[in-house]
Amino acid sequence: MAKARKKKKKSRGRLVPFLFFLIAAGLLFWGRHELLWGAKGYLLDEIDFYRIEGQLDLPSSAEARVRPAEVVGIPDYKNAPRFPNEGRSLTCYRMVNFGNRLCVCTDKGLARPKAIDEIIKVRTIRGRLEDLTKSRINDDLRRVFLKSGGIHLAQDAFLLYEDPAPLPSKAKVGFLAFCGILCCLSAYRLIKQ
Repeated sequence: MAKARKKKKKSRGRLVPFLFFLIAAGLLFWGRHELLWGAKGYLLDEIDFYRIEGQLDLPSSAEARVRPAEVVGIPDYKNAPRFPNEGRSLTCYRMVNFGNRLCVCTDKGLARPKAIDEIIKVRTIRGRLEDLTKSRINDDLRRVFLKSGGIHLAQDAFLLYEDPAPLPSKAKVGFLAFCGILCCLSAYRLIKQ
């Protein structure tokens, strides 16, 4: 009888660390890219930008995740609507030769070219790239482009928020690092028992 109670108590004692391990490992797996990106950015002051020079360089739907990116191209100066969003004003524009698959949004605005040769000047824009359908401004952005220029953005379009040093929030990176530590401690406790 005493052995049965001890065995039951021991199995219950293994359940809690196992659940912590599963939850922490799941969260860590879900945020692994942002943890590595944030840790490298905050600790080493280095960001690996995903370089996009044409429509073929855009990630596939299977690889569509938030990441730092660097877009090389020509902005569409003609269609650059400005609209309010979450207490600030965003200017969004398409990149030429991307087949309505890439929009850039910035709260700084788009500087108009001063000379005719600047219209076709290639620019490099850095920021946070994400799938437009997963963005909070997906519906608003599509509506604004349709209303202002009759432009239909592609279903598999991407959005680049202009930011010279795009990093995940420190709180998110800290939480994911905590999940990593919790995962290791739970695994150690499971192995030790």
